[in-house]
Amino acid sequence: MKAQDIMIRQTHTIPPQCTIGEALRQMADLRLQDFPVVDEKKRLLGTLNFWQILEWAMPPYISQGDLPDVRFAPNLVRFHERLGELKPNPVTQVMNPHPPCARPDDSVLACAALIMKTPKTVYLLPVVEGDHQLVGIISAWDVIKEIAG
Repeated sequence: MKAQDIMIRQTHTIPPQCTIGEALRQMADLRLQDFPVVDEKKRLLGTLNFWQILEWAMPPYISQGDLPDVRFAPNLVRFHERLGELKPNPVTQVMNPHPPCARPDDSVLACAALIMKTPKTVYLLPVVEGDHQLVGIISAWDVIKEIAG
């Protein structure tokens, strides 16, 4: 079984000029946590996920683990301010410009290994061919469904 056999071909994407605020609204509306970012020719430019946005908005002392109990965080207002400052910016500011990618003829085992080696906040494995042309995506669930058979 290959990546092309389990990938989702119809996927929601966002353009690089999409704002972070627009991306967050789409995530909420579609109940998705991540998107491929593609140009007008469907070339993959990167991926954006909810965790990247949170990391940018979160005060450093929380994101770096210096304050394990955030109930005592002194500036929740600052978190909302930083998030507000981020929303009008393009997604290219926070996206991952070099996400791990699979090729259509990669094995399911190779896809599972790529997913396993990525940070646990990455749920999207783009499938590309040629000049980084996005042809589909694979999630951990797609691999699990194949393994469970």
